Amino acid sequence: MIQSSSYCVNRIRSSPKIADFVVGVLEFKNSMKTPRRRYLSPIALLGRQVVVGLLLMTTFVVASAVGTHSVSAAPVGASAFRGVSPLRVLDTRTTDKPGAGSYSPVVIAGLAGVPSSATAVVLNVTAIDATGEGYVTVFPWGESLPNTSNVNIKSFGQMVPNLVTVRLGSGGMVGLFTSISANLLVDVFGYYSPSVATASGRFIALTPQRLLDTRGSATVGEDGVVRLSMPAGVPANTEGLVLNVTAVNSRLRTDGFGYWTAYPAGQGQGTTSNLNISSAGQTIANQVIVKPSATGVDFYSYAGGDLLVDLMGYYTGTGAAVSEDGLFVPVSPTRLLDTRSSPNPLGENVALHHDWTVEVGTAGKAGIPSTGAMAVALNVTMTRALGEGYVTVYPAGRSRPDSSNLNADLAGTTAPNHVQLATGSRGVSFYSYGGTDLIVDIFGWFVGSPQVSTQNAPINSLPDAEGFPGNISIPQIGLTSMVREGTEFVNIDPSHLVESRTPNQPGNVAIFGHRVSYGNEFKNLDKLGENSLVYLSIGSKMYTYRVTDIDIRLPTDPLLYASTSNDQTLSLVACHPPGSVKYRIVAHAVLIDITEY
Repeated sequence: MIQSSSYCVNRIRSSPKIADFVVGVLEFKNSMKTPRRRYLSPIALLGRQVVVGLLLMTTFVVASAVGTHSVSAAPVGASAFRGVSPLRVLDTRTTDKPGAGSYSPVVIAGLAGVPSSATAVVLNVTAIDATGEGYVTVFPWGESLPNTSNVNIKSFGQMVPNLVTVRLGSGGMVGLFTSISANLLVDVFGYYSPSVATASGRFIALTPQRLLDTRGSATVGEDGVVRLSMPAGVPANTEGLVLNVTAVNSRLRTDGFGYWTAYPAGQGQGTTSNLNISSAGQTIANQVIVKPSATGVDFYSYAGGDLLVDLMGYYTGTGAAVSEDGLFVPVSPTRLLDTRSSPNPLGENVALHHDWTVEVGTAGKAGIPSTGAMAVALNVTMTRALGEGYVTVYPAGRSRPDSSNLNADLAGTTAPNHVQLATGSRGVSFYSYGGTDLIVDIFGWFVGSPQVSTQNAPINSLPDAEGFPGNISIPQIGLTSMVREGTEFVNIDPSHLVESRTPNQPGNVAIFGHRVSYGNEFKNLDKLGENSLVYLSIGSKMYTYRVTDIDIRLPTDPLLYASTSNDQTLSLVACHPPGSVKYRIVAHAVLIDITEY
């Protein structure tokens, strides 16, 4: 602490019950109009094209070979997968755009070959023309709205697709809740039917393997098609390939639209889409489950660009051994992790920072037996990304693969993805390059033994500081000023205390300033109220904080700047009362948003 007579430096939501469904099923089905051409409205969202952490793997290993078969009888709800030719079953652009807070029931059973006995369905759900930041939750119709989400929208006009596995509800329907007004597209790619031990339709998880990378001479042009041949080691009669598909170097047509469609090779692209492009150069990933033809899977591009395809697993065909391993058990959507609040093994409100890993146990959660499961179906969302980077999901206690499941081009990115993968005996690990908040919801599990977790739990270290100078703006008190590094400069501008953290790190950022001398930038610090906003810019990033309280402390109190937790917080410190150095006034704030320009 430095002291002198001239200055002093020392989800989101509740779960309402759903209104009874009073519209007749037949009436609803008849109201579905023929889908129009699937072009989507553009926005300017992501500008730089970077794919980080998607590296070529030369071999893959069947995950089920790691453990021994321990399931003696298929559990209640166990189901086998059946792939279908992709079919669009909802396009609200042809009917009425759902409003904020609205519920949309969607009939699935009886369409695309899905029988009334189906337990769950695999969909691709796209939100477009959104009116602002929000989310879409897909859930079994007739049940309470869960505290989960499937499609997360960051900004006005954005279009976001995501694969969804969800249990069917009453009447063979799923429900879609939209927190903001947005048009919705729903495409069916497969379903699960009740099953005991069987040969076909069981999931086999693999170590990720790069199968396709068009960057270079194979870049796809407008209306272009690139074919993925059947992977070696996958049976020709598989019920479906589980792929992670990433569009890079994305292009838009002159009409402002772009998208990619996956479908059985040689069978025609139909009326569905899997990846929707919001801006030129965008990087966007989505998991795809598609039943291939004998020659593989075709990917059609409306506007062109490059495509990366990684094999994550497949479903067995009729020639496989009869077993219960790999049967799917759908569950009511359940939240497993939310670093913005809880549940969170890192601590409440602690983000997953750069080069950090968090493990989430799955055994005994959401109906999974205490002995565990061989794989799980998750929805994983990164939000408030701290910078350009990626997230990799893998079995806890196993080697981390050279692949990624979610990608961020810029700080502040929000991106969801369906992740279907093997589990470890300790659960599932989530690794972040660049840092982000992470939300994880589970929608089902696969029968069998998890891989044995042989490696020690991760140890997370403090990320390198992203230092000052920067700029601070507090509109409520009319403050705009530079922030310098080191309190020796506090007589010139507000200054960052080097003993405290920087905005990209866990912990508290402390900034000291004057109230009555020199630039008196913090003169009206006492005028700040709860929920006042503070904007702190460093380089190309802007960190937004919300004031939580203001208090008066002794100058020797370490809580002026000490980090008592890994929450990302801010303290603005000045002398108190004005003209005296007896006390310090401290405005405390928490990080609520990050953007990059």
